[in-house]
Amino acid sequence: MQKLLVSKDLAKRELAKLKEELESFNLEEKLRLGIIQVGDNPASNKYIQYKMKVAEQLGIQATLYKFADTISQDQLLKKMDRINEKEDGIIVQLPLPEHIPTQVILDAVPYEKDIDGLTTKNAFRLYNETKDKHFIPATARGVLELMEYYNIDVKDKKVCVVGRSAVVGKPLAHIIKRRGANVSTYNETTGIKGIESGDIVIVAIGVAKYVKAENLKKGAIVIDVGTNLDNQLTADLCGDVDFDNVIDKVSAITPVPGGVGPMTVVALMKNLIDIIR
Repeated sequence: MQKLLVSKDLAKRELAKLKEELESFNLEEKLRLGIIQVGDNPASNKYIQYKMKVAEQLGIQATLYKFADTISQDQLLKKMDRINEKEDGIIVQLPLPEHIPTQVILDAVPYEKDIDGLTTKNAFRLYNETKDKHFIPATARGVLELMEYYNIDVKDKKVCVVGRSAVVGKPLAHIIKRRGANVSTYNETTGIKGIESGDIVIVAIGVAKYVKAENLKKGAIVIDVGTNLDNQLTADLCGDVDFDNVIDKVSAITPVPGGVGPMTVVALMKNLIDIIR
């Protein structure tokens, strides 16, 4: 296995397959993707630009609905009513401002258009393993596909998941456990004492450079899901793992950017196309 788990080639291959599949449907109108953003988070801006670029490459009509961070919950919900009518798939770009309850806004997306897989209804179907159609949250799906690409087998491995968000940590822990891994979960409240025993460590805690070499065992495989602003002036990004600090200790690691991020966007587009499959 190579040391840097980059996703460029995999993402390129998967997007080419998606484009070919989408063209085979001979749709009368382009698939429509609506992206809802509140505020002007620099990391979110970069990520949205990439999503829209990929959508355009696939022939998907992507529209950004951007609102000031002063918008109220009620105002946003009213705007979303109209957006829900127009779009085939909808993404709410996180994080939202503190005065807006995140789950209320996520649940305002019709579950059948919830390509991020974050509505309460979608989560119920995922965790209760019902036969009803549901989406694997896009970031979690992207991580799983990247791990499969690099033949990272979780069966009988000690897997430590740092972060319990509905976006990444919780669904990944659930799915990986079902695949035979011995899973432990951690967050800022519990601390991360114990991850030094992990064969595979997945970090999605949302804190820049949170995990250091001292927290990892030699030879661990590290999946860094974090996307944080490392430099306000240059808008450079960094992960939740202190990359330069751990690189000599781990056997493999996803860089930020260039690791999980591109596969998250691929997974989003797969979830969108799943709507019409």
